Amino acid sequence: MDLFGWNIGTEETQCYVTVMKAKDIFEISEVSRVDSNPKDGYQRLLSQKRASDIAQYLDDGNIIPGSIILSAQAGCHIEYDAASKKITLDNTKANLFVIDGQHRLYGASLCESDILLPVCIFAGLELKQEVQYFLDINSNQKGVPKTLRIELLKFLSEPESPEAVLIRLFKELGEEIDSPLYGKTSATTSVPGKVSHVPFQSALSPIIEGKILRKFDYDKKKVLIKNYLCAVSSILNRMEGHDKRMTSSAFFQAIFKVFDDVCSSSLTYYKNYQERSLENILDGISKIDFDRHSGSNQQTISQMASELQTLLDIHSSTLEEPNDLLG
Repeated sequence: MDLFGWNIGTEETQCYVTVMKAKDIFEISEVSRVDSNPKDGYQRLLSQKRASDIAQYLDDGNIIPGSIILSAQAGCHIEYDAASKKITLDNTKANLFVIDGQHRLYGASLCESDILLPVCIFAGLELKQEVQYFLDINSNQKGVPKTLRIELLKFLSEPESPEAVLIRLFKELGEEIDSPLYGKTSATTSVPGKVSHVPFQSALSPIIEGKILRKFDYDKKKVLIKNYLCAVSSILNRMEGHDKRMTSSAFFQAIFKVFDDVCSSSLTYYKNYQERSLENILDGISKIDFDRHSGSNQQTISQMASELQTLLDIHSSTLEEPNDLLG
């Protein structure tokens, strides 16, 4: 098999870069997996679903630019002509092992059309070196932080979609000086003392199209959320002398779990969603014992929200009846 490419290796390690059809690579390569070859195997199990998802992604017209990393086994002979950039691959006596990219390769091979993939072929590696490259490639890769992934959705989401609305709210509530979140948001990383996209979306996703907010346009949604945050800030300032707890991931998510009920009570008793009305309803949470709720896992958030709801229910029972207010 003749290929066009380059030798990018060193004197100690030969490595060739080229482009091949996925189906061709699949035919002349194999994967040394731990489950089927306990002695010498080092690859993880193949996920059929992941490979199928990749095939669908490619069939939709997308491209995966990452290289498939292969290792020529003993008997698989490679010659390189520097002048013509021709790589001659003879695998009649041995195949190539896949060091990295088994799912991309398998997924691409499932496509009906011929998918071209960039390929790096090592020659002369020992098993120990293959394993080291596998570990280096897979251990040193760093995934995109979840909060950054959410931030980047602003380039992909439809303008009026719930995702786009949440990203816009996050940005504006963090930038507007009359917002309790002014200067207290972090769009790309998790930072102590600031609210990132992750708890913000976890808190607001369930309510953005819920029974209260769904009837409002964007501007009215933002006004009500801002009123709610201001009311929460006022309660915290009265309780603790500051509202630093506002940026606690657990508290931020828990306080929005009671958002709909607080707003409903505000409308029932005061006929509006003004900050002062919401604060009167939220006054019930001032008796919460925050020391009982440590950590930021879902259990802590649920338990805190449950206590908040109980305290609000008790407080609501002490409020005047609506008819008396209208009197």
